[in-house]
Amino acid sequence: MSSRPIFVEPGAPPHGDGGPVIVLASRRQRAAARLIDALTVTLAFIAPQTLLMAGIIGLDDQEISFELMMAMSLAALLAMTWLWLFLRVVRLVLWGCTVGQRIAGIRVIRLDDLRFPGWKEAFRRLWPTWGSHVSPGTGPWSDLLAYHGDERTRRCLHDRTAGTVVIRSAEDEPVRRAVLAAPLPVMALAIVVGVLLIT
Repeated sequence: MSSRPIFVEPGAPPHGDGGPVIVLASRRQRAAARLIDALTVTLAFIAPQTLLMAGIIGLDDQEISFELMMAMSLAALLAMTWLWLFLRVVRLVLWGCTVGQRIAGIRVIRLDDLRFPGWKEAFRRLWPTWGSHVSPGTGPWSDLLAYHGDERTRRCLHDRTAGTVVIRSAEDEPVRRAVLAAPLPVMALAIVVGVLLIT
């Protein structure tokens, strides 16, 4: 009996050699997760800036000083940095997925022990890998080439660097995914309304 996990593409027939079978994330799930993550990070960056602008516009000219502007700008920068780290790193360590990955129904696990990534792996997934020891630098197509070149686990460069793999999550999560997805359009609408009120 083999204890080495068997990674299979979605819809592949089951294997019978004894190892645990893990279904990999599909290309559609990964693409959807990246798009949702891009939207989430964009909203996270716009929200503090919108609040900053609303705060500045609400002040009289006499109340606006250089020190106040610097303090508000620093607060917005710190808020954006924290939100970005929370969305891209902290969520990966605590729950094994970003917001987009959760909504798309996929998770990130370590290849060696099949657990959620630790802090080191979560940060290593963010580092640029072009021209590194993982693959020669071939520009933005490196991730796509790495994905298609890895027939066993379909890992992109950031997964190879961190020693992680992206898998399909449990089937009993659709309600939780829907609850997580619901605030995204509300946040987007709130930012649009805030911008309209400011202008």
